Amino acid sequence: LSAELREEMGADEAGGALVLPGRREKKQKAEKVPEELLQQAQHLSKTKRKKLEAIAARKVKEARRADLYKSLEQQQLSQDQLKLMYSTSQMGHKETLRERLKRSLNRQKAGIELSDVAKNELLKKTERKEEDEEDEEEDELVVEAKPTATKTTAKEKTVAAIALATEPKAPPAPKQEEEPTVDPADAYVPKPIVMKTPEEMRELSKKMKLSYKTTLVTLSRKPEIQLARMQLPVCSSEQEIMEAITENDVIILCGETGSGKTTQVPQFLYEAGYGHPEHQSNSGRIGVTQPRRVAAVSTAKRVAEELNVPFGAPKGHVGYQIRYDAEHVSEHTRIKFMTDGILLKEIQQDFLLRQYSILLLDEAHERNVNTDILIGLLSRIAPLRAQMSREEEEAYQSLSDEEKKTAEKPIKPLKLVVMSATLRVEDFTQNHRLFPTPPPVLRVDARQYPVSVHFNKRTEIDNYVDEAYKKVIKIHKKLPEGGVLVFLTGQREILQLCRKLSRAYSVAARNKKAAALKSSRAFRAQRRQSKPEQTDNFLREHDDIEEEADLEEAQVYGNEVDDEDAAYDLEDKEHASENEDDEDEDMDDELAVPYLHVLPLYSLLPNDEQMKVFDTPPENHRLIVVATNVAETSLTIPGIKYVVDAGRTKERVFDLANGISSFEVQWISKASADQRAGRAGRTGPGHCYRLYSSAVYDTEFQKFSSPEILCQPIDDLVLQMKAMGIHNVQQFPFPTPPDRQAVKNALATLVNLGAVSPGDDESITGLGRALVKFPVAARFAKMLLLAQKLNLVEYTIAIVAGLSGHSPFIHALDRREKEKGAEDEEGEDEKKNEMEEMEKEWREAEEMRKHAQWIDQESDVLSLLRAAGAYAYTGGSSQFCKDNHLHEKTMQNMLKLRQQLTRIVNKLYTEEAGFERIDLKPKMPPPDLETQVVLRQIVAAGFLDQVAKRVPAGTITEGTKIERNCAYIAATGNVKEPVYIHPHSSVFTPNPSKLPPFVVYQHIMRTTRAYMKMVTAIEPQWLAGIGKNTPLCKYAPPLTEPAPFYHPELDEVQCYAKAQYGIHQWSLPAMRIMYPDQDASDSKDGLAAKYRWFAKFLLDGQVIPSLLPFSGALKEPSHTLIRKKFDKKIQLLVAKLQQHRVASRRALVAKWSSSDGKLFLKAELQSWIKDSHQNAFSQAW
Repeated sequence: LSAELREEMGADEAGGALVLPGRREKKQKAEKVPEELLQQAQHLSKTKRKKLEAIAARKVKEARRADLYKSLEQQQLSQDQLKLMYSTSQMGHKETLRERLKRSLNRQKAGIELSDVAKNELLKKTERKEEDEEDEEEDELVVEAKPTATKTTAKEKTVAAIALATEPKAPPAPKQEEEPTVDPADAYVPKPIVMKTPEEMRELSKKMKLSYKTTLVTLSRKPEIQLARMQLPVCSSEQEIMEAITENDVIILCGETGSGKTTQVPQFLYEAGYGHPEHQSNSGRIGVTQPRRVAAVSTAKRVAEELNVPFGAPKGHVGYQIRYDAEHVSEHTRIKFMTDGILLKEIQQDFLLRQYSILLLDEAHERNVNTDILIGLLSRIAPLRAQMSREEEEAYQSLSDEEKKTAEKPIKPLKLVVMSATLRVEDFTQNHRLFPTPPPVLRVDARQYPVSVHFNKRTEIDNYVDEAYKKVIKIHKKLPEGGVLVFLTGQREILQLCRKLSRAYSVAARNKKAAALKSSRAFRAQRRQSKPEQTDNFLREHDDIEEEADLEEAQVYGNEVDDEDAAYDLEDKEHASENEDDEDEDMDDELAVPYLHVLPLYSLLPNDEQMKVFDTPPENHRLIVVATNVAETSLTIPGIKYVVDAGRTKERVFDLANGISSFEVQWISKASADQRAGRAGRTGPGHCYRLYSSAVYDTEFQKFSSPEILCQPIDDLVLQMKAMGIHNVQQFPFPTPPDRQAVKNALATLVNLGAVSPGDDESITGLGRALVKFPVAARFAKMLLLAQKLNLVEYTIAIVAGLSGHSPFIHALDRREKEKGAEDEEGEDEKKNEMEEMEKEWREAEEMRKHAQWIDQESDVLSLLRAAGAYAYTGGSSQFCKDNHLHEKTMQNMLKLRQQLTRIVNKLYTEEAGFERIDLKPKMPPPDLETQVVLRQIVAAGFLDQVAKRVPAGTITEGTKIERNCAYIAATGNVKEPVYIHPHSSVFTPNPSKLPPFVVYQHIMRTTRAYMKMVTAIEPQWLAGIGKNTPLCKYAPPLTEPAPFYHPELDEVQCYAKAQYGIHQWSLPAMRIMYPDQDASDSKDGLAAKYRWFAKFLLDGQVIPSLLPFSGALKEPSHTLIRKKFDKKIQLLVAKLQQHRVASRRALVAKWSSSDGKLFLKAELQSWIKDSHQNAFSQAW
């Protein structure tokens, strides 16, 4: 064999065998498992086997993890290499000069070639002037250097030296030739990654997409404000929020109470250049909506204070606009706070909202109607603006420089941020009709400080106001300093509790108790000395009562707080007997804060009174704020540490089936309860005491409150949507679609008002478009339009302003109930003496006398008009309201709305012929009797579908005398029960014979009965006129007696007919109306009776006087046109008129004036003229 083959086959040089004898390799035998272990493994259960497998798998993973950590540690970059890279935490932030110079030096040390821009910055030299003070200050930062020989270089310094003056000196690098030789494997250094400079990145972005110049705003905040801002959770998420806004057109920001989103997100945008006139892409305003006026005002002022910029008009960068107040916004405003209704009106005027670059919808969790429709509209406007921006920008960039100077600037994109505390994210992210692509959801940390939530063991159903009083008193006595926020349902309860607390712990009350407490302390001290055993026994009895304490449960969010022991001590002693109150008062002198500073907070409170809750309380006073749910969100009352939550809210509940509303006290939702609890943790650790049990919370409380769109009529909403071109309301992308019955009722109301055409079309009419221009309900807008035609706009504006708000009258019954509820229970059980009773009766008589001056027995609306005129006459005096028992804030709002409506009417009708500008006259004269009648007709036209007729005597046989004899029935079929005039109405009288037969009402409110509010008496004959051309009013065939006639002034054929009104078909008196186009007798020969009558009057010479001489030369009397049906000459004449729709003199003359109409009707009329007069007729023609 050849040497190569032998080598390949494995033969050795000595010629050893190529193939060795087969030898079986001995395999190492596995160790034999003991029999005991085998039996134990066979008897393992599945659960034990799985546990053993899991333990083995975990050991394998731990081993792999250790190897991975070791590998990562070996591959980790050094600190010098990390300095060459860009940190992701700095993305979106512009580098300062010092940061750029540091990076350039690090890259230069690493041997990386610098770009030209970096070299210029690093080696740039600046001259220092000896006179310049700023440069002298900079000289202090320059590292000392030895003077050089040249004079010029002695005055020079490098920017790099300034930037690195504070850097620690690095050890001198060894010379290259002295470096020791090292093994190449040990000397390996990873190749540095070449990073693109910011300039290169910007050039690259230009190629990818159009770039805009950013504008950053530098602020000088106060140190204390800056420190407070840094403690808000939302500030730590500023970068994530701004990146999400930059990269998305729509985002949802969820941040619970205390996160700071309401005040801080607008500031983030302001600092990023949004709203700045020099910002190329976001120069439009920052718009922020709030559901409540008080929140919009207070938040705007707070943001302006934190930004340290001017506020309001004329130069302020932050402003607000609410209803009745548009004076705090100017062309310089960059951040505009407003109510959602204001933004909705702006969409009607400019659908694209060109003045805004970003909109923030705050408190979206409240889900009111305006917020829902805004979200639906903006979900379409935002992508539309983005698409238009891209198209217009591309078209603009294609223009030449000369064309760009005259071309209109392209529209910019619109951003949308939906902010909420307890947002139902599913309503947005899973609603593909609203957002086809779900928007990103950002969540910010919830509570800023820990809040302990305590439940009552028992739930007080009725006397929860007294329970709240006891709770506040215990907090004041037992717990450390801190404000208390109490949530109740309405104004009456709030004033009742405020008065009780003020009487209990005001300065005067404390001084009054001082003498009594002195003697009681001495007596109790003597008793303790004489009977020490009884004291211990008494305390043990007190311990027994601890088991019956009100508060059984505490859910603590966050860590324990310092005063938690005191909080539980409060719970332990909650149910102490009334006899021990004097012992609690013994501790009053030891209280750190001896007095209470009690303030109410509700929507009807004047703005200056509402703002008092933000002021610092007097010295030695604990702040107590008693509020409705207006303090639940948005507002942050400083110093609140304790919250007392009654768990209830008073809401207006509408029955969508019949339209009757009622104010009902209901349980709040769990989301609202969490909101209220969060009020205690805004400025520090706090406690929330809930006056209901955890069982009630779990079973009775809904998770979220129902959206407002499901709970109230949506007439005005549907009209606004149709005015914006949204015809199919059901297909609109609502977050929560309205009930179909609500939409049906809204359309029926708008059809009755004439704002929407009847039938399947349901399109908006010209009247409907005119109604939308007014910032009031459609009913009120129709009243204003009618008043303009009748020259009664000034009075009607005052009426509409009054009807748009609450009733301004404070009635005697309301005041008695307030005084009764607000009486101090301690020591007030004694009978009033005779003088006090007489004084009280005198005050009530005086009050009734003062109200009597406003009363108009035919209309509550005219009573309102009198009060409004008198208030304006006095110049809006606060004392006038107190003297005449009127709500001051309601009267102020009425006056402001009058001013606003006056400006709008002047603007709408300025160009109309004959229109005289209206001025708001402070001394508007009262209307005379004739004017009052016309005003009542205008009111009836606005509420034509809310008519009620008195029920005939004997119809109702059960109930009280008033229920039997004073009942009314509504015109629409929705209300199927008797309704009554409210006793507070000036139209009401218990005498049935004096009640008006027909009335109109603003709404029906259910208390003990279904009561009509804001009632106006009307005449039945008015209904036929105001209900004409509506489904409510149907006319019977024209009466034969009196016969139809031609009205020369109105130029129309008129007749008398009886009308039927409403679903009950009430018979109305015969009315003179224009002859209808269709009549019951028209079907016999196909000719309308209206044209027969017009032909008769034409032959009689009543229409054309020149035909009068021929009226006596007719072949047959003209009345045969009505009686005969199939005569040839009758058929020809009437058919010709009906074919050309000529039923008036105006239409006939227009036809004769046309080019081919000179011989119109000549042959038909000539066939009626006798032969002897044919030539005369031809000559006259």
